[in-house]
Amino acid sequence: MSDETWDFGETREGDENPEVQSNTFIRVNNSNIAVEPGVAFKDVVKETARNAGLGKFRVFVNGEETKPSDAPEVVQEGYQMELRPYDVAG
Repeated sequence: MSDETWDFGETREGDENPEVQSNTFIRVNNSNIAVEPGVAFKDVVKETARNAGLGKFRVFVNGEETKPSDAPEVVQEGYQMELRPYDVAG
């Protein structure tokens, strides 16, 4: 398993979007946030992570973990993404 993680450094609280119903979304902190298909994948992940207060985290797309180096260019219709905090053992 690789040590490659998503890390966008500084975090901030607030600016969270209300939970919405959509077939293309990011799940973070037990809420689904609608995402417009066609937007830049890394940009929307970065913005969502910062808004959720996440510094290091893991990204899953349709149940499969996606490393930064394997991330798609854009969000496709039907992507069900999830951001999970990165847990460091020790």
